[in-house]
Amino acid sequence: MWQPLRNFVDSLSTYGVLSPDLEERWRVNQWLRSRPCLSAEEWFSRYWLPPAVAVPYPQPLISFTYQHLHHYSGLEMGCVHPSDRLVEDLKFPAVCWFDWGLALCDDFYTTFGLDITDDFDETQLETCADLVRFLKTRLDQRHEIEYS
Repeated sequence: MWQPLRNFVDSLSTYGVLSPDLEERWRVNQWLRSRPCLSAEEWFSRYWLPPAVAVPYPQPLISFTYQHLHHYSGLEMGCVHPSDRLVEDLKFPAVCWFDWGLALCDDFYTTFGLDITDDFDETQLETCADLVRFLKTRLDQRHEIEYS
């Protein structure tokens, strides 16, 4: 008789642990809002095209990143710089749902038709640029295989 109630209470406590820390998200967004906020197109032009990078990044990838990272984190992506660190600056483990990495892999597959689940490890990516570079590398590898 008590087991269903216990399961309910356990699920509520687990939900709190796995859900985003809204206070931390607010603090990070307050810090980010001290910067100019760019639209997705402006973010692409400023950070992902020469002279900011040696080789231009594909616009669909940058739009994907801009939209989906905002969705997972609730952060103002237009204020994020490529050099911002995912853990130390943007507090991704705190501001995102616990499974944001899995959601990213699923969304990447849905958008680009490429499964990155086996390769993706967010703990190995320090900055926003590292994450975008990882995604671009996977797209480039797929294109190399397709055109070989």
